[in-house]
Amino acid sequence: MEGDSAWLPPEGDEGPPDPAACTAKLRVFGRRALVVAVVWLLAAGGVFAGLIAYERPAGQLLEDGVRATGTVLRFDDDPRAIRLSFDVRGELRYATVPVHSGRRYIEGRTLTVIYDPANLSRVRTVLEDGVDPRPAALLWLLALGVLVCAGFSLVASLRWRRRHRAVVRTGWRAASVTVQPDYPVRALRHLPDILVEYRDGSRAELRASTSSHGSTRMRHQPERPAWVGGSGPDMVVLFSRGDLRRPYAVPAFGRKPRAEHVP
Repeated sequence: MEGDSAWLPPEGDEGPPDPAACTAKLRVFGRRALVVAVVWLLAAGGVFAGLIAYERPAGQLLEDGVRATGTVLRFDDDPRAIRLSFDVRGELRYATVPVHSGRRYIEGRTLTVIYDPANLSRVRTVLEDGVDPRPAALLWLLALGVLVCAGFSLVASLRWRRRHRAVVRTGWRAASVTVQPDYPVRALRHLPDILVEYRDGSRAELRASTSSHGSTRMRHQPERPAWVGGSGPDMVVLFSRGDLRRPYAVPAFGRKPRAEHVP
């Protein structure tokens, strides 16, 4: 494609060892990210199930419990709770119900008490369910966090698929690559820049994409041997790690198109 030439020189024969396997590995990364997204979604389902299990008993008691008239005997501020008395088949019973609604209660006030006839320790009122909202809030935050992680993993899967298709189209080009982190001068405002010099002398500037395949670990060796594939927003840099180790793939996107180097 015409746009590919803005980022890659004409195709040569300096590809990585087993270029087909290196290209196929990008598709594996996409599948792996998809599996991670599914795992995150299953974890989110577990959190929501725990949330339902935590809140359900109070709701079931409201629907199925026996109602009686109770009297407020005492209101405590720390921890906030009301001490109640209520009648169960002619016998006076007592219970303490935590107050999480922010309401204040006056001693001697009557209100509706709901209890479980099979377990008289399970008591609530119409307005006070006795359920501490803090664990529920934490579960909601955890669920949202897990869903965000699932979303990131799903996006990562889609991006790796796009990069794989781009590299299948363009192939690989040999280059010397220098990783230039945004540190310490500018305090990590963005991911590292990747400065590419191809065999024909042209240069391009890429920037690492957000990924678990980070480029920062490669910053210690300027002009490191590598191969570049893809185009524009869907590029990959394969860093050589010697003859005994597989090249290390870093996703990137183009910042400054290829240009001839002027000394």
